Amino acid sequence: MIKRLVADECEICGSELNCEVHHVRKLADLQVEGRRAKPLWKQVMSARRRKTLVVCRACHTAIHHGKPTGQRAAA
Repeated sequence: MIKRLVADECEICGSELNCEVHHVRKLADLQVEGRRAKPLWKQVMSARRRKTLVVCRACHTAIHHGKPTGQRAAA
């Protein structure tokens, strides 16, 4: 996690501004099934099997408000 935090880049949208760490208590919390598709941030955390995700303030706020997060621009 230190390496990802020092990189100072949002793992969702790629922004380098105001990076923070989003944390879930248990990986099992990410596996709760629902009717809707999993949000991008849950997909990323599940795929990496990590309880933390380095995100910019905008994406972090979106995660906590249940809104869509920014996405990386196509390269």
